[in-house]
Amino acid sequence: MDNITIRPMLASDYDTVLALNEYSVSVLSPLDKMDLTRLVAQSSVHVVVEIEGKVVAFLLAIGPGSQYASINYQWFDKHYDRFLYVDRIVVHHANRAQRLGHRLYEYVTQWAIEQHYPMLCAEIDVQPPNLPSLQFHQKWGFASVSELVHHPQKIVSLQIKNL
Repeated sequence: MDNITIRPMLASDYDTVLALNEYSVSVLSPLDKMDLTRLVAQSSVHVVVEIEGKVVAFLLAIGPGSQYASINYQWFDKHYDRFLYVDRIVVHHANRAQRLGHRLYEYVTQWAIEQHYPMLCAEIDVQPPNLPSLQFHQKWGFASVSELVHHPQKIVSLQIKNL
């Protein structure tokens, strides 16, 4: 598919990004426009995937030393000096068979290597289990380094991939 573009996220994309996030909110934290604006400002990488002019996916990743309030991010920031934390990656359900998540991970991996980050970090829900994300990250070579219990019904696997 040659009509796919990965480009920086613009403020004009926020409504679409928020709608994508809301559709997947069962495995992501919710966002409103103010939260998204703050998250983009704190992120090192904030990109969208466009197909024929329509935003169908996005990725947000944050480097060390950010004031990001996520306890998952803060765990990585406490334990590692140099890392790129993939906070969220969302692909529209109608576009999931097009390997857009793979393309976004290729993009963010190349960016991290160019910026001399030694690892990518992410967290994946294990309770309730997010099996597609667990399998996706396993294929990308991520390995669990710890787990965080948010509450008994919410447990995440903290994972890294060395670059």
